[in-house]
Amino acid sequence: MLGWAFVSKRFRINMQKVQLGLRENAGLFSILVLMSAFVGAMVGFERSLLPELTKHWSVSEMEASLIMVAVFGLSKAIANLFTGKLIAEIGRKRTLLLGWALALQAPLLLLNSADSALILLANVALGLSQGFTWSTTVIMKIDIVGLKHRGTAMGLNESAGYVAVGASSAYAAYYAETSGLIAPILYVAMGIVLLASLLGVFVLPETQPWVDLEAKQHSKESMNEKGKSIFYKTTFGDSGLRTITWAGVVNNANDGILWAVLPSLLLASGERLTTVGALTGIHAAVWGLGQLFTGPLSNKGNIRKLLMWGMLLQGFALLGLRNFPTHWLSYVILGLGTAMVYPTFLVGISNLSHPNWRPQALSTYRFWRDMGYVFGAMIGYVALQLNAPAAAFTGIAVLTLMAGASFRYSSLK
Repeated sequence: MLGWAFVSKRFRINMQKVQLGLRENAGLFSILVLMSAFVGAMVGFERSLLPELTKHWSVSEMEASLIMVAVFGLSKAIANLFTGKLIAEIGRKRTLLLGWALALQAPLLLLNSADSALILLANVALGLSQGFTWSTTVIMKIDIVGLKHRGTAMGLNESAGYVAVGASSAYAAYYAETSGLIAPILYVAMGIVLLASLLGVFVLPETQPWVDLEAKQHSKESMNEKGKSIFYKTTFGDSGLRTITWAGVVNNANDGILWAVLPSLLLASGERLTTVGALTGIHAAVWGLGQLFTGPLSNKGNIRKLLMWGMLLQGFALLGLRNFPTHWLSYVILGLGTAMVYPTFLVGISNLSHPNWRPQALSTYRFWRDMGYVFGAMIGYVALQLNAPAAAFTGIAVLTLMAGASFRYSSLK
């Protein structure tokens, strides 16, 4: 406890001199990046264990996967939507801790029952926790780094999260297949929740002072927009915010199909669970590591081009998966395209919003973005009912290409 008290004291001392910047807040930023890695690891376990958890359900494996992805996406989207309001009422730190408290329920439920209803409830808990924890860590990083290094910060954030998704996904798939056990994986997940909660309680400060500092640098006219409906403004009212938000929906719809449909297709064709985990890991690793390079590019005013080419690359990669589902190159291209857009979405939303209502704008964007998982599951379900599940890749590829083309005529810079 003395060690925790010492670290906590160091952060309280640093808060006496609040400054915006990545270097100025390197210690705090590093802890927040680690927190993002913990959040990503939790969802990585879920991705690889999905076929194992649902194999005894009365529906087909693919239908079970679609249900799980839709429930997760809806839960996460709802949590995202309320994150901004919670932050305004109870603060960032308490919202983050609420997310980790919910995260603990998922492994606890899965350890104590294989009942399908409780598996779904665990999935709801994980989705809610992902919304609260990931959204809050993103907002806290944006709070402290200021405008100049925002792209770099988001690249590091998303990189840590999705490298962790890939690593934990590959580890969980390998361990489950070689040992036949999932309980040790769930214990690891509980350990991650415990460590993250300790960091949240004893180390992380409330980052509102950084927000207040940045708000002083904005015009009063911008601050007056606080009274308007930020949900409407982000979804429909502002052309830049709207374009980014709906591209985010399409992005996560294609990820939802990759998550729910592809593993079932591969396993049905005789591929091993370790192959599914490895391919998932390739996609997530390229997505994660690529953001170390694409994030800083958005600092230089390349937002529109990054979003356009990133979505186009994803669309072409999805067409490749339609015909060559086990070819690693398609996963690399898909990961690269996603790396180009994921941190850039966040930077774009942040740049177009005032610090005082930025959490609500980011929460709205992340609500719609994660509703993409639900839309992706719906596309997969329709394709399954037509007895052509692979056609889901064609449909979402076309939508992704259209989203990319929309940036060609966008007012974004």
